[in-house]
Amino acid sequence: MQSMDYQYYDEPDYIDVDDDDAGNGGHAEMENGFPYGYHNPSRLNPNQEDDDYYQDATVAERHLTLMERLSDNLENCVQPSLIQVAQYMAPMLILCLVSRILKQIYARRRGTVAQSEANCLSVAPLHVINSVCGIILLYLTLGPRLGIILVLNIISYALLQFVRLGNGQRGAIAIAALTIGSQFLYELAIWRQRQDWPQLRGIQMVANMKVISVAFDLTGSKDEITMPGPLAYLGYILNPATCLLGPWIRYAHYVESLVDNKGSHNWLHNLRHMILNVLLCLLTLAISNCLAPTLSDMTGSSHTLLMYTGALSVRTSHYFVCFLAQALLACANQRLEEEPTNSNWWLGHLVSRPGQIEWPRSLNSLVRSWNIPMHDWLKRYVYRGAMATGSSQHLLVSVFCTYLISSLLHGMDLRIYLVLLSLAAFGQGEMMLRRHLAQSFDACISANPCRGSELCRYSRCPAKPKCGPFVNLLIRLANLGFTLLVIYHLAYLGVVLLNESLSTDLDEESGSFMWHWSEAGYLSHYLGIGMFVLYLFIS
Repeated sequence: MQSMDYQYYDEPDYIDVDDDDAGNGGHAEMENGFPYGYHNPSRLNPNQEDDDYYQDATVAERHLTLMERLSDNLENCVQPSLIQVAQYMAPMLILCLVSRILKQIYARRRGTVAQSEANCLSVAPLHVINSVCGIILLYLTLGPRLGIILVLNIISYALLQFVRLGNGQRGAIAIAALTIGSQFLYELAIWRQRQDWPQLRGIQMVANMKVISVAFDLTGSKDEITMPGPLAYLGYILNPATCLLGPWIRYAHYVESLVDNKGSHNWLHNLRHMILNVLLCLLTLAISNCLAPTLSDMTGSSHTLLMYTGALSVRTSHYFVCFLAQALLACANQRLEEEPTNSNWWLGHLVSRPGQIEWPRSLNSLVRSWNIPMHDWLKRYVYRGAMATGSSQHLLVSVFCTYLISSLLHGMDLRIYLVLLSLAAFGQGEMMLRRHLAQSFDACISANPCRGSELCRYSRCPAKPKCGPFVNLLIRLANLGFTLLVIYHLAYLGVVLLNESLSTDLDEESGSFMWHWSEAGYLSHYLGIGMFVLYLFIS
């Protein structure tokens, strides 16, 4: 679900408590006796004679309080956050730009680098430029802990050599197990300062995905790639556009992107992509750090809204990382998969699709849109491999195998395990139920998005002109109901990632996910189980 953790920039949530209010529990009283707290239930006094007057006054005071809080939020949270994150983003963008300029100066007279030429001496300076810029970027972020990442990647390169000893993909599978296992071993036995590991975990996870993909491409890919030499390997792993925040890129696309042959035309496109992604990055940061916590304080007695705004902070922090990663890709002219659905005229190559996450058709479409490169990696190297083996003929086993590998890639983070395995169960139940209903009624209500009037396999589809208005309305209402259910699942599971640890306290003050789930009556789990039961009953 998530391949890039939002732990590279972390600022405490904004809490608006004045010095004069410290002895008043954080709820300042207005001069006329009305509470300052927006959602305080004592703001109305039913014993007053003129209820309408006091209700109008309360609305006015509430509006004044809201505007004051937003203004104070802008001054004390948004502005400091944007200044701090701008200082964090500037070296990353500059190093990606320097890397691109140096490579273009060196290779201004040569054509595209072929896969067979990746280890040539003439291409070696391009790998060195990427490696040096990536090392500088990691050192500015990690400091001396950079040595840990380098040691782990050197070990991974040594393990990669064993591909030559295995038959077929057995060597690649062994390397995948050893690579993930070494990360677990390091996290369990060696690393003592566990509070610093989450930042390293995200960086090492992307490096592990790169190593595993190279191992599988060497053994079973249609692309003609050769074993990367030491310099080519370091350039690929330490590519400044992807080494810190991701996303995963294939080795073949890394080699193709070493030389920019499109000149100034490509620079203008990349400049547009970079600027727009940076602006969206700052916007999502402001929502995650400042607006979402403020909305959580103003939800009143609605626990569903409280969960939604809390999960909104988690989602927008993920969007922050994705938009920043897209800006780095544009700045370095690093290409991803050449599928038209994974690119955008405004933003360039997409790492995530926030629109399809905030308003999803199904849980499966949400998972695909959460991190597009990681979804491609799991589909290419895990799901298809599990489906191809004789021991995994059932679709359900392959799906759970994919989610399990995705969980293991994130290291020892029990929160991720809980979220991903819950998504696997809920999503599979929803997909089977909707597919059965779609086939039974010949209606376009399956979990997969509609492919348009010409390609949709169902006769009752809102995109087709022959679909009557009443049937059209029923189909749209059915899809709307499933969308709202997915949004509830998203809020229900998103609160798990609010805390740094997997706390199971039922105390409201702890803010643990178990308290949220208990207040919600574990409704999401009941709904997920209910879909499975309903599918088994009607199928």
